[in-house]
Amino acid sequence: MDFVMYEIRNDRDKPLKEPPTLFPYEKPIQAGAEVANTIITDITDNTGIHISLKNRQYCEMTAVYWIWKNTNHDWIGIEHYRRHLLVRPEMLTNDVDVIMPLPYICYPNEAAQFLRFTTKNVFKALLNAIKMIHPEKYDVYCSILYGKYQYTYNLVCARRYVFDNYCRWFFRITEYMENMVDTVPEIKETRALSYVAEVLTNLYFMYHQNDLRIRHVEKAIYT
Repeated sequence: MDFVMYEIRNDRDKPLKEPPTLFPYEKPIQAGAEVANTIITDITDNTGIHISLKNRQYCEMTAVYWIWKNTNHDWIGIEHYRRHLLVRPEMLTNDVDVIMPLPYICYPNEAAQFLRFTTKNVFKALLNAIKMIHPEKYDVYCSILYGKYQYTYNLVCARRYVFDNYCRWFFRITEYMENMVDTVPEIKETRALSYVAEVLTNLYFMYHQNDLRIRHVEKAIYT
């Protein structure tokens, strides 16, 4: 079985006091390599098909895009240099499709949590994009957005077909939002799409709770 956990890094990351020792299946990848001052990993997100130039807007998701477009692993994991999803190869069994971190409880709901980090205009743009692309699912998606549970940090480990479907769904929405920059300049001028990313990751996997076999594991946070 071909399994890789990609540990996403950036040249602006603060050094860790005690960096974790990586397992052989964990491979660092540099996000935003196209706009970086220094190349810090062997694998970078600016080769092949990529959106590395958009790293200031998308943050770690430019690396996710690269992985989606340029690899073909059976299982793909996404973690960050400070946040590891504690997946082990023996967990990738026939009765599991996705491994996610334990969800957080947001007060009063996920929408309010999102608005702590970005603006009402960005939130309205997100709702508009979802409604335009998925009108038949809009009400259900809103019920999740105004729910109390959230998968955080864009930590995911999934079978190839699940990862592909997630990325296809995800980037269709964010690319639609990119076309709103004339009325919502924050989409281009800030890292708003990186906060949108966390909301969308939660939305996708919460929506698919009943048709994907999801296993939950702990995560480790390093300082």
